Amino acid sequence: MQMTSQRLQQVLLQSLQLPQLSYAELPLFRQQLSTGLQNHSTLVNAVFLGAQMASPGMAFLAGYQNTIRCLDSDCPSDQLAAFCVSEKGVKKPWDMTTKIMQSEHGCLLTGKKGYVMLLPDELDRLYVIAKDEDQQLKCVFLDAQIEGLRTTESLKAPFVEDIPHSGVSFENVSIPAAQLLLLDGHSEANKPFRYWEDVHVALAMMAWMLRECIENGKSLSELDILTEQMCQLIEKFEEHPDYYSEEIFPVLDESHEVLDNYSKNLSQMSLERWIKDRLLLQMGQKIRHLIKAKLSR
Repeated sequence: MQMTSQRLQQVLLQSLQLPQLSYAELPLFRQQLSTGLQNHSTLVNAVFLGAQMASPGMAFLAGYQNTIRCLDSDCPSDQLAAFCVSEKGVKKPWDMTTKIMQSEHGCLLTGKKGYVMLLPDELDRLYVIAKDEDQQLKCVFLDAQIEGLRTTESLKAPFVEDIPHSGVSFENVSIPAAQLLLLDGHSEANKPFRYWEDVHVALAMMAWMLRECIENGKSLSELDILTEQMCQLIEKFEEHPDYYSEEIFPVLDESHEVLDNYSKNLSQMSLERWIKDRLLLQMGQKIRHLIKAKLSR
């Protein structure tokens, strides 16, 4: 069913009646994430949850947790998960040193990842990209409390300071064969994840921005451009859910422009947070431009 502005406004009205959630209310965040996933698509749930967030960092977390369900629809709805790719000094996925080797009862995971949100205390599950003995990228999931996993110093990030993060190391972590996802770790996990994240985070950020504007005196009817932009982004994603298309780039760019245009309506505190955390949206611009150039050839 096509998402109309009227239908999306109904979701937003429902969400706006709920209290705003900061990191201190993470247990309630879990509940709302689970409730939303049971009633909405990941796209609409990014809007539903994003409008409840008290900061752009929390809005990012809302979009990110819905993105995880694009990678694995079987991830329990009330669990918080992280996709683990980044390694210190490694820029290309084929150069990563985290390895997964066959063992008698499944596989063994060894290596380090540099940036994992919600560690050490709140994360339930990790999805880790690693190379197998044939130098192919695989994706495996594991419990965040599993033996052999320990936190390490994290890569630095100048944004989302209200969400804790850490590095992680794996020391011969034993993983059952059933936890090795039956997909190509690069083309079906690492490669499309940024796309899924771009869209879901933009939706959550726009929903957060809408609520902040309302809190600062705007009415929902004055924010039609935001809801229309969310609808367009949902529509284009549903047409091409697996990877970027030429049609989605202008809609993503317009979403970021709309966010910046409406940021002038923020309170001083919210504006300061936005200026810092909007770097999250800017980080992917260079890669998106490269992908756009390849698709247009």
